[in-house]
Amino acid sequence: MTGLADLELISSFEGGRLYRSGKINVPVLHGSYHRMGRQYGHLLSGELKSLYMNAVVDHFQRARGLSGDEMDKAAMSLYRFYPRRFKDMIGGMAETSGLSLREQIMLNAIEFYGLMPGCSGIIAWGDYTKGQALVAGRNYDWFEEYSAFAQSLTVTVFNPDSGVPNAIITFAGVIYATTGLNARGLFLELNNGLPSGGSLKYNDRVPAIVNLLAALTDCGSLDELDAFFNTTRTEFSFIVNAADRMRGVSYEWAPFEHRRRDGDAEGLLVSTNHFAHPSWGTVLQDQAGFETVLRRENLLALGHERKGRIDPEVMEEILDIPMNEGGATWPVDGSMPYRTTYQIVAVPASLLLWLKVPGFQEW
Repeated sequence: MTGLADLELISSFEGGRLYRSGKINVPVLHGSYHRMGRQYGHLLSGELKSLYMNAVVDHFQRARGLSGDEMDKAAMSLYRFYPRRFKDMIGGMAETSGLSLREQIMLNAIEFYGLMPGCSGIIAWGDYTKGQALVAGRNYDWFEEYSAFAQSLTVTVFNPDSGVPNAIITFAGVIYATTGLNARGLFLELNNGLPSGGSLKYNDRVPAIVNLLAALTDCGSLDELDAFFNTTRTEFSFIVNAADRMRGVSYEWAPFEHRRRDGDAEGLLVSTNHFAHPSWGTVLQDQAGFETVLRRENLLALGHERKGRIDPEVMEEILDIPMNEGGATWPVDGSMPYRTTYQIVAVPASLLLWLKVPGFQEW
C-alpha cells in the first residue's frame, strides 16, 4: 500500500510500524499472520485494552446486562470457523496486547452483540467522474453507542508473506473485512441485506466478513472476485459493493444464491440494504426501519445531479448530506436509533482512502 510518507510514525515493534493520520491509527504489519498479530497487539495495546473495557465490560456487560456466557457464545460463533491464518493472528495479538485470548476473541466480536442495521454505498466512474479516476464512497451505519467505539477506528495494513497486501477499516481489535482495499486496486464494502434476504442464518459456514478478508488477500481483479462469489456461500444476506480502477459492481448475496448487478447507469452504482437486481422479481416492503429505499433514491438523485464532476471532494459532500436533507447519512437529532458511525471515500487507482468519524475526526 502507498501513502505512508504522509503519515506520522508513532512506534515500531518486530517489523511492524504504527502510523497516525489525524486521530486515526494505521498499523502497518509484515510477515506471517501470527507475527502480524504480535505486531498489532503490541502497537495498539492501549487502544485494545481501552476499547475492551469501554465496550465489552462497561457497555455490554454492565449497562446492557449481557452475561459473560452470552457474549462468549456470540464471540465464538464468529471465531470458531475462522481460517487458521486469521486465528493465528488473533492468537498473536493476545500474546502482546495485555488481553487474554478469550478477551481478544470477545473484542473481535464487538459488532455481534446485537442486530446489524443499515449502510450505504455509492460508486462513480466514466461519465460521472468526467473520465477521471473511479471514486467509491460508503457510510457505515450502526447503533448510536458505536459512535463512541468508532473513536478507535483503525486502518490495518497487512503485508503477508504470501498474498496481496491489503488494508481493512474496522474498530480496533476487529479482524475481518467490512470495508477494504488491496494493493491491486480492488475495493469492497459490505452492507446488510436483511430487508430483502430475510433473517435466515446458517451457523455452520465461515462468516462472510471473514471470507471477504481472505478475498482481499487472494484476489487481484474483479474477475477473480467474481469467481470468489461464484464459489462461496454466505451465512446471512449481504450486499457487497466492489470496484477496481475502472468499474463498480454489486453482489446481492443471499445464503441460497447471489446476483451481480453492474450498475444503475453506465458509471453509477448505488446500494443500501435491499436487493435491486430486477431478476429477483421482488417488491420491497421496507419494514426493517432502515429507510433503505429513501437512502438509495437520495443517493441516486445526488449522483445524477453531480454527473461529470464527482471526485473525492464531491463524494465527501454527497456522503455528508443527512437523510432529511436529501442524502443518506442518518440525522443526529436523536429521532432515530441509528447513526452514521464512520464514512469512507476510496480511489482504487491511486490506493487512496479518506475517512471521517462524525464528531471525532473530519475528512
